Amino acid sequence: MAFRNLQAELKLWQQNQKYARQIMRKHTTQQFGEFTICTGNAKYLKEIQRLHLHLFRDPIPRWLVWLYRFRASDLMTIALDKNGKVAAYQCFMMNEHEISQHIIHEVYVAVSDSYQGKGLATALRRFSIESYDFGNLLAISTVARTNDIKALRSAQKAGFTFEKMSVKPPGQYLIKHLSIMR
Repeated sequence: MAFRNLQAELKLWQQNQKYARQIMRKHTTQQFGEFTICTGNAKYLKEIQRLHLHLFRDPIPRWLVWLYRFRASDLMTIALDKNGKVAAYQCFMMNEHEISQHIIHEVYVAVSDSYQGKGLATALRRFSIESYDFGNLLAISTVARTNDIKALRSAQKAGFTFEKMSVKPPGQYLIKHLSIMR
């Protein structure tokens, strides 16, 4: 069983590496109150992993960690506090069934406990929409788990709309269509 999981993770990693190279993204920086929002950088990965473990009580899957080591600027958005520490992050990946549709999937959005309720998750989403909305992607998808009203509201404030119910994980599959002016 462990060997099959390893094979599946390797396949996902390879697919994501391949398609992440093709993603067109603006690499910019933006101020949001006291926070600096920017595209990801692998130097923050350990800090993101610690925050993720604290918030979700589960580590980021190994294959995603390896993916972000090489593709952080293409697949991550971070918010840094005034001291240059990670206050929030957003991670993306390519789902196998969405690749042909040119959709990138938002897999994690997380905000440190001390900064929650300040609109940071929505700001991250808006920044990412703007940074991806000029190239070769047609949409961004995400899933708001059934019991996570804050995630649902944040996504809706950023312009995501309900598409369908998701079975795995249970929740609402939301999508933000990007402009087609390329």
